[in-house]
Amino acid sequence: MNQSRAVLWTILISFVAVTVPGGFVMAQDRASAENLKPPRDGGVRRWQVTVAEAGIFAVPGEAAKRVMTLGEGAVLQNRGCSENAGQVWCDIRSLSGNVRGYALAAHLKPAKGPDGIVATGTDDSRVRAGKRDFDAEAVISCAQEQGQALGKCNAAAARGVGGDATVVVTFQNGFARKLYFVHGEFVKASATMSGVGTDMDWRLENKIHHVRVDDQRFELPDRFVFGE
Repeated sequence: MNQSRAVLWTILISFVAVTVPGGFVMAQDRASAENLKPPRDGGVRRWQVTVAEAGIFAVPGEAAKRVMTLGEGAVLQNRGCSENAGQVWCDIRSLSGNVRGYALAAHLKPAKGPDGIVATGTDDSRVRAGKRDFDAEAVISCAQEQGQALGKCNAAAARGVGGDATVVVTFQNGFARKLYFVHGEFVKASATMSGVGTDMDWRLENKIHHVRVDDQRFELPDRFVFGE
């Protein structure tokens, strides 16, 4: 075992709390070696910021360029963590994926989803939706063209845990589009000739997800998307 790896395991496995710059104390239950793996290797899917101001840096290291500062409670995607200069840094993304950088593991804890579950491993809802392995089907309100009145579409939901889900909506003409939810939030749709799926607006109002993607609009009951 080389010296760098030995330092990492000393930080990760020790049950003794580790004090880092800024005075924050991180214990084993906050960030175990298992949690720090990327989701593809069984790590947590998402982190939650635990401090008032957590710096997000372009590369690991507090001397690096600061991309942004996030407040307590912010939820981030986990891309795996590693040791750098005696500190553990996590490669993170925003839920939508448009913010990328590195945060100190000491400023993070595993994030519970809206269902109270700390999701680990990769979400399988997208794969299941592709196989038409759905948990629920419903008729929802939708509009395919800009300015069109809301009509009806068939929808089918493949649910994951931690607030992850993939919904396939089929319009009256047979055109279908996938809608992706992460941690209870709509983040994007599948790319089609209508657009790449990231020109969107979303809000949750009276337990209905109001979604616009490109020129299309959807209204999806929260209970249909995520279940009880």
